[in-house]
Amino acid sequence: MKKDHREKTVGPWAAAKLDALEAYLKFYCTALSKQTFTRVYIDAFAGACVAKVRGSEGKKEASPFFDEIEDQEAQAQFIVGSPIRALNTPHGFQRHYFFDLDETRAENLRTITAQRNGVSVQVGDCNPLIRQLAPSLKKKNLRGVAFLDPYGAHLEWATIEALADTGTMEVVINFPLAMAINRLITRSGDVPENWRSQLTKCFGTNDWQKIAYSRETDLFGNEVTTKNGGVAERLLDLYLSRLKDLFPYVSTPRLIRNTRNAPLYYLIWAGPNKLGLKGAEYILSQGEQINPPR
Repeated sequence: MKKDHREKTVGPWAAAKLDALEAYLKFYCTALSKQTFTRVYIDAFAGACVAKVRGSEGKKEASPFFDEIEDQEAQAQFIVGSPIRALNTPHGFQRHYFFDLDETRAENLRTITAQRNGVSVQVGDCNPLIRQLAPSLKKKNLRGVAFLDPYGAHLEWATIEALADTGTMEVVINFPLAMAINRLITRSGDVPENWRSQLTKCFGTNDWQKIAYSRETDLFGNEVTTKNGGVAERLLDLYLSRLKDLFPYVSTPRLIRNTRNAPLYYLIWAGPNKLGLKGAEYILSQGEQINPPR
């Protein structure tokens, strides 16, 4: 049996991420509304169109999905996901590309967008799919935003490189440092090979290993591996510095915390346009920011 869309749940902190994205998309499309560019939106990990907020009544939002929820108290427990926010952006995008691993979520999106032109919904790993798409985005009359919101350390650096190489695309990245990435870096240093490979693809380099671990020889000639202190902060610096090698402009990251005030992930904007940076800095400054590396 296919799952109902209301079975998808998110933490209450997801609202901060999605609200920031929605605000930036409105800013972006308004800024370009009087220009002739074809506007493109990419949602790499599209997810559910509507999700239930765990342990919270959440926030009421205008959406046709809520018409099917009769109970008003229940209505307040649902949040609109990134696909619907992008589709409903004023002065919005002429093309939408949605990617998801789940066929049920993809089918929901296809149903919702059946009457809209310029919408592509694909099932599969977004990394190779976006890299295949990227060359077609190298057009002078095209501009776009890619929302890269992985479930874990699943966004590959090569995908960001491909988007940066277009010269036309901006990216809004959810960098899940504490929520996922730091959990793969075990205290013992015994990192399974598949985790090690995933982290290297995520950072586009194996420098994360030098940051995470120190290796010394003890009195008996045995090599001892120790996890370093301040790993999360140094990994964030590594990621930001590498983003600055790809894009002319990179925002100050915004830290998103959970309800226990523990850090989860960072929202980072990067792009080729200074005006985009100005808008992103203003929007992301509404939350907690981290000073960028010098």
